[in-house]
Amino acid sequence: MSRPSPLPPSSEPLPKKAVQAVFQTLQAQEAECRMNWSLRMARLEIPEVTQPILTHLFQFLLRNIESAINDEEALVRAFQAEVMRAQPSVMASDVLVVVGFLEELLLSIGWRLVEPAHMEQFVRFAHRLCFDLAREALSEGYFPAKLAARTQYMCDAPLVNWLNVISAECDWKWFALVRTRPQINVEESAVYVPETRMWTAEAPHPERTEQVRRALSEGSPFVAAVGDNLYAVASARQDPLTVRRFRQTAQWIQNALQLAVYVRGGHGSGRAEMLEVLLEFDDLLASAGDMNELLTAVVEHVCRRSGFKRSALFLYNPITQTVEGVHGYNVNVEEIMRIRQTDRDIPSLAQFVQIAKPVFLKDVGNILPQPYVNKFHLSSLLVCPVIDNRRLLGIMLLDHGGKPFTPDNTTIRMVEAMLARAGRMIVTQMYRQAGAAPITPLTTLTKREREILQLIADGIDTKEIGKALHISDYTVTEHVSSILRKLGAKNRTEAVAKAMRERIIH
Repeated sequence: MSRPSPLPPSSEPLPKKAVQAVFQTLQAQEAECRMNWSLRMARLEIPEVTQPILTHLFQFLLRNIESAINDEEALVRAFQAEVMRAQPSVMASDVLVVVGFLEELLLSIGWRLVEPAHMEQFVRFAHRLCFDLAREALSEGYFPAKLAARTQYMCDAPLVNWLNVISAECDWKWFALVRTRPQINVEESAVYVPETRMWTAEAPHPERTEQVRRALSEGSPFVAAVGDNLYAVASARQDPLTVRRFRQTAQWIQNALQLAVYVRGGHGSGRAEMLEVLLEFDDLLASAGDMNELLTAVVEHVCRRSGFKRSALFLYNPITQTVEGVHGYNVNVEEIMRIRQTDRDIPSLAQFVQIAKPVFLKDVGNILPQPYVNKFHLSSLLVCPVIDNRRLLGIMLLDHGGKPFTPDNTTIRMVEAMLARAGRMIVTQMYRQAGAAPITPLTTLTKREREILQLIADGIDTKEIGKALHISDYTVTEHVSSILRKLGAKNRTEAVAKAMRERIIH
């Protein structure tokens, strides 16, 4: 594994006791070494957010350095794994600072403890060890060093091209992109050729599909979501470092898929699909006969259309500062309706109330009351506010049936847009049930909607409105749809006429 040191070879062997004495002294003086390390970071102006991570890497080397006497490769691999776990917060320069300071300490102690006759050999040893630590961490913890050379192997298979560019070398067997709905389908798969250290495309075959199906059902560590109904599935040596490399590769694939919208000509297709879902949702809400039908439609449709398994809706009372369960989908609704909590019971509730955007919680074990976590088997949650005209009406919780997950940005935007519509309809239904007078257009239209309506009255088209207000054409269209619905207008001309009569615009 280790490359030869740039220094010329030496014929004199280095006594093991000399190395052991240096390592033991280094570990005995750990507190002093840590203090000097803190001073070094301050002098180099290492960002505060990075300092704890680099300190952990430095401490890891201090506490495990003695293992290099018997198994240097194990220490190098273990440090490599620590660097990869620290991604993406650690840069190449950070690793060099950590390893360089370790070498400085080794040489400083060596000059005091190692016999002059063996000092040259010790310098070579310390240099080679630190050289291997840095080289392996940088070559495997980041993009491959020979990235440019791999481009000559480009082919017509996108997955193969991507893997040949970014995947780290290890004991891979195969890698596949898989859709799971309406049935399991291997979109593309590749096999690793150890002799060439390259990936090659393979034709679809039943054996691979069966292996994929087994990996998905057994919860293999080599399965990761990379998109909506799209998973990366692989087979490789099952050790922590290889699993980490797989998850890093899957994350890069997910990022590439998100950027691919620009290659396809922008977000147009995704937005058109979202708009279609929202229009369908609007029709569903408008057809609800009473509050119960409305809430049933909200908890079920938001959950299903955004790909979640369960949902629970809670209404918020600003006077008592409480949330009360009112409905749910794929959960025991009676249990949900028994829930009534204040911010004293759930300290984080006040934060959720203040945040006007969905919040993803990776693990709610230390956030929500333990009885609820146990009763509903909670792990990851998407916490979504239900808002109307900047007023919090309630909170919807969404999850995947108690299984950990990480939602993508498209899903979060979809949920946010659907709940914005649900909030307006809930308020309307509340007024109907209370027999109150309808809300006037002036109160209903937001400030931004009135701005857009005024620009429409001035003869400005959608694209120019977007430029003037620094928003996208899609957002302008969304606001116009909302304006037409609130004013009960069939088109923009009728909306302008009604708004002028009501003196909303001039």
